[in-house]
Amino acid sequence: MHRILIVDDEITIRTMLLDFLEGRYEVATAENADTALALCEKRPFDMVISDINMPGMKGPELLAEIKRRSPGTRTVLITAYNVDDYIRLARKSGVSNIIPKTSPFNFPELDALVDGLLTGNIFGIGRYLLPQHTLLGEFCIRSSAEAREVREAAVNLLTKRLGGAGDMQLVLDEIVTNAVYHAPTFPDGTEKYEEFSDVALSPQEYVRLECAFDAEKYGVAVIDNRGRLTKDTVLYKIERQLSGAGAFDDSGRGLHMSRLFSDRMIINIEPKKKTEVILINYFSHKYRGYKPLYINEL
Repeated sequence: MHRILIVDDEITIRTMLLDFLEGRYEVATAENADTALALCEKRPFDMVISDINMPGMKGPELLAEIKRRSPGTRTVLITAYNVDDYIRLARKSGVSNIIPKTSPFNFPELDALVDGLLTGNIFGIGRYLLPQHTLLGEFCIRSSAEAREVREAAVNLLTKRLGGAGDMQLVLDEIVTNAVYHAPTFPDGTEKYEEFSDVALSPQEYVRLECAFDAEKYGVAVIDNRGRLTKDTVLYKIERQLSGAGAFDDSGRGLHMSRLFSDRMIINIEPKKKTEVILINYFSHKYRGYKPLYINEL
């Protein structure tokens, strides 16, 4: 069994997460950073899930110290406050996953996150949907012209089947444009294509798009086979957009807008091999509000 440590000064949160995770994992709990570090000294954990605001050492500092001692440990922050307020701290401490304490708590989302981080099985939109989900369509984008056609086809498919697609047209424009124009590079790392020009992609540069839904949400996934994004780059760009410092940046707006106009944005990266951006919207307002941060890099 993988070993997970839950650190939170609220006993109700510790107990709730313990009850959900134990059985599939070996789970321990701690009410503060000192107790957590003492437990880590006895035996390393595969994952540590920590509250951000606790008496004494805060969650980001705790996770940074745990990563210093045991670099292979997966780390996740959890908070009842606005996740956006902690992006800078997350980047500084090397954390790229922050879970909001929604009410009710989103257990399926936690399940997918924990399993993906521990097993490395992070790719595929189906992993982030309920088991009884439906794959609506799969598309291959081989040129800038096809990019426009596929975006429209995906939105039309969602609208026809579900009655609407929310802001998916807007966010798809941003994410597909990034995949088509910014993922392909020359051997020296410079980008091959000028944004908004007419381009024909080579087979290794083709972009895939998938759309699917389950009983409570729908989503799209955009996948390129270049793997150029990095966790640090994404955090940096999001932080600059949130602070206003990146208002005139040439890049970063697409990621920020996609996160802003979707309920969930999940970024999965296998460096130099694959990048997958998954955008999810819920049918109800049950899990809306503060947005999580989900960036998974193998």
